[in-house]
Amino acid sequence: MRSRVVLTVAVLATAAVVAGCSEIPTSGPVVDAGSPQPDDQSRYIEVIEAPPRPGMTPLQIVDGFIEAMASYQPGYETAREYLTEEAAAEWDPSARVGVYYEAKPALEQLSENTVHVRTTPRGEVGADGAFREGVRPTVAPAFDLQLEQVDGEWRIANPAPGILISDFSFEREYQARNVYFFDPGFEVLVPDVVYLPRTANDATATLLARKVLGGPTEWLAPAVATAFRPETELGVDAVPVRNGVATIELSDDAALAGPEERERMVAQLAWTLGVLPEVERVEVLANNLPLIQGDPLSPHDPPLSAYDPAVLPSGTPLYAIGETGVVSVSDGEPAPVPGPLGEQADALEVAVNLAANRGVVISGDRTTIRVASFGEDEPLDTLYQGVHLTSPAWDRTGLVWVVDHGVEGHGIVVIRPDGQPVAVSAPDLAGMDVERLAVSPDGTRVALIVDGEAMVANVIRDADSDATILIDQPRPIGPGGAARDVAWSSSSPSWSAADTVVILLETESTTESTTEETTVEPYYAALSGQETLPRGGLPAGDAVRVGAASGLPVVLESDGVLYVQRSSNAWTEIGPARSPAYPG
Repeated sequence: MRSRVVLTVAVLATAAVVAGCSEIPTSGPVVDAGSPQPDDQSRYIEVIEAPPRPGMTPLQIVDGFIEAMASYQPGYETAREYLTEEAAAEWDPSARVGVYYEAKPALEQLSENTVHVRTTPRGEVGADGAFREGVRPTVAPAFDLQLEQVDGEWRIANPAPGILISDFSFEREYQARNVYFFDPGFEVLVPDVVYLPRTANDATATLLARKVLGGPTEWLAPAVATAFRPETELGVDAVPVRNGVATIELSDDAALAGPEERERMVAQLAWTLGVLPEVERVEVLANNLPLIQGDPLSPHDPPLSAYDPAVLPSGTPLYAIGETGVVSVSDGEPAPVPGPLGEQADALEVAVNLAANRGVVISGDRTTIRVASFGEDEPLDTLYQGVHLTSPAWDRTGLVWVVDHGVEGHGIVVIRPDGQPVAVSAPDLAGMDVERLAVSPDGTRVALIVDGEAMVANVIRDADSDATILIDQPRPIGPGGAARDVAWSSSSPSWSAADTVVILLETESTTESTTEETTVEPYYAALSGQETLPRGGLPAGDAVRVGAASGLPVVLESDGVLYVQRSSNAWTEIGPARSPAYPG
C-alpha cells in the first residue's frame, strides 16, 4: 500500500503545481494549495539558517549542512559555506529535492573525515519540478560524505547533487502550483503540477513565469504543447507586481510571433500567475511593447477566458439513467431527456457530449453502445458492438471511450462519431485489466482503474488526426484500497482546472471488536499527491459510481439512488437513478 498524507478539510484537495528553475529545487511531497486561488504567502515566515561556526566537528558540519538545506534560499549560499571551495562551486542544489520521513537523517562518523548519512526516502522532485513518491531516488538513501580541512576547519568535499529535506520542512518551504500549457490543438489550457518555494516577497511571480517558459514537466510534455519558442526567455529576470498588475518582459524574439501565438503566450502566463492573490491582471511585453494591445488582461477576460480548461459552466445539468431512460438533473429534479434516449429503460450507463445535446448508452446486455441526439423524432443508432462494455466517456474532441472487458489486452476502445474505432496503444498496460476510465476535460489525461488501483496516464494524440491514441506512463494516484470508480474534478470550486481525480475507494478497517468493516468513500486525489476525504455525512449504502466535473458538485450512486454533495459534510438525495455523468 502506498503511503500518502490524507487531510480532512472542507474543500477539495488542493492541486499539485510544481516548478523548475535554474537556481531553485522545485517540488516535493504533498503541500497545501495548487490551482489558481488566493494563497497563504502572507503567513510565510522565512527561516534563516546559521552558517558554520569555528571549531565544528565533522558530525556538526554535516548536521549544519543538512539544516541549511531545510530552508529555501536562492543559490543556497549558507549551505555552500559548509563545503570546500571546489565543492561549493560545483554543487547544484536545483538538480533534485530528496524528501525523507525522519525529522533528521541518522548520522554516524565512520572515520576522522567520513560521515555516513542514512534516510528513509519518501520521494523525489526532479529538476523539472515534478514530485514522484515512492520511486527509487537518484541518490541512494544511505551515503558517505567526505570532509577535508580548510584553514583548520572541516568542510564537505563530495555533496550529492540537489538538496535533502524532511517532509515536514518541505511542507513549510514549498507549495504546489498549477502551470498552464495547451492541448495539442491549442484550444484549451492544461494544468501541469509543479512545486515552488514559498517566498517572503514577490519573487513567486518570477518563478512562475520562468516555469512557463521552461516548458512542461517530463511526464506531461508528450501530451501538451506550448506557445513559447524554445529560445524565448525573460528579457528582464524579474516580474514586478504593481497595483495588481504583473508585468512580464520577454526577450525580443517573442515580438516576432503572430497574433494567435501572442495571445496564447499571454494566456499561459495569465492563467499561471492568476494563482497569486496580488496579481489581478497580467501585461506581457516584448521590445517594450505589449504582445496584446489594450489594457492588461486577467484569465477571465476575453479572449483569454476562451481557453478555460474545464469548459463546463455553472448550472450544467447532471445526466443519469432513470426509471424510463436517460434523465437530466437540474436543481435536484430529474427529467427524461427528449428523444429515444429518454426511453431506454434497460440502459445501464450513459455518457453525454460536451455540447450536452447528444448521448450514448450501454445496452442492458452490455454488448452495444447506442447513440442519439436529444430531441423528438431523433434516430437511435448503434455506434459500436463489443463483448462486455462498461464505463463510457465522451471527450471534448468528439470521441467516445469505453472499456470492453470481453477482448484481449487493455480493453480500452475509442470510437469516432462515424462508428469507426481509433487505434489505441497502451504498452504500459500490457497484461493488466482496465476496469473503469474517465477522460480529463482537456483531453490530455485519462484516469483509470487498473487491477483495482486508481491511476492517471497521458493521452498522446496528433493534433491533426484521430487515427491513433497512445495511453502513456500510467501512474498510481490516491491512497491504497480497492478503487471502484473515478471522475475528474477541481481542487478549488472557484477555479476551473481539472487537477483532481475523485476516487470512489473501498477500504477496510478493524473495529473495537476486531471485526473488519468495509467502507466506500470518495477521495479527492490531487495530481500533486494530496488527498482529501469529505467529513462525515456520506450516504448510507453501497456506493458504486461517482460523477464529477470541475466546479460542479460530486454525485454518488448508492443502492440505485443518487446523492449530490452540497458541502464537505452534507449529501442530499436526488432520487432513484444510476450512472451519474456530467457532459464531456
